[in-house]
Amino acid sequence: MNDRTLKSLLKKEDRRISRIIGSNDTYYKDKWQTHSQPERYAGLNTAALLVSPFWFAYRRMYGWMTLYFTILVLFTTAASFFPYIQYTTGITAPLELIGFIVILTVLHLLSGLKGNALYGTKVRKAAEAERAQKPDRAQVPLFSQTGASWISAVFAPAVVIVFAVYPWTLLAEWEYSPGLPEGAFVYMDELNTPDAPWEIEEEPVFQLFSSGLVLYYENGDPIGTDGIHVELYRVGEGERELVYERSDTFFRSSSINIPLLDTGDHNLSSGEYEVDVYVGDELQDTASFRLVSPHENIETQ
Repeated sequence: MNDRTLKSLLKKEDRRISRIIGSNDTYYKDKWQTHSQPERYAGLNTAALLVSPFWFAYRRMYGWMTLYFTILVLFTTAASFFPYIQYTTGITAPLELIGFIVILTVLHLLSGLKGNALYGTKVRKAAEAERAQKPDRAQVPLFSQTGASWISAVFAPAVVIVFAVYPWTLLAEWEYSPGLPEGAFVYMDELNTPDAPWEIEEEPVFQLFSSGLVLYYENGDPIGTDGIHVELYRVGEGERELVYERSDTFFRSSSINIPLLDTGDHNLSSGEYEVDVYVGDELQDTASFRLVSPHENIETQ
């Protein structure tokens, strides 16, 4: 059994074990001796708890260090689905922040609780490899090195981080979206078309003399030769006043972006507006928005 082997090695190969451990060898040998199954649990390691990846690298446990960063990258991938989960469930809590705190806490707790045990396994295997090694067969230096190294503690995590930055950045920028729903909405032309349903404002408010407005419409099926007819109305006191209308024909796509109006037009005034969207002769949807004075703060609307 491995635990008995480690304990027996501590008795029979004390000098070899001390040499393999290097600095602070007494601490580890005491921990392994005082626990019945030292390769499962051998006490809490404070350094592994607080600075997990750097401690793994310091003790040349590069596989565990890499796993630490891999889990963080995988969490970033999972976090790309959080906005969709919030949108479909109505959860308003900051899932990404909460998830990141939970992941870090779990990783560091497990590292602290299992650090001595994992290192015990590494030391046992290193001792066994030394005893079994043939004189004419050298081991791979990276994986056969023992002891502790401050250079490894800094350099190894830095290398992993450098190689992980690009994929991590791509994953952090990517966000899962089921696509935009069918219907119409209005957005500012200085902004990109929303990529997800939760980026669409239900009752958008725009300032006069700020920017042009664009109408987005998703039909579901290709519009084809039916064409699009748009009517813009100003709404007030139960009545709608036609501001302008336009028609466009033959769209290969099911979605369109149509320049709607320039908020700098002096003929426009503050108030509620509605846009009727027709495909052929059939009304498909109505998008609404509000124009306010450039002196009004949109955030307070």
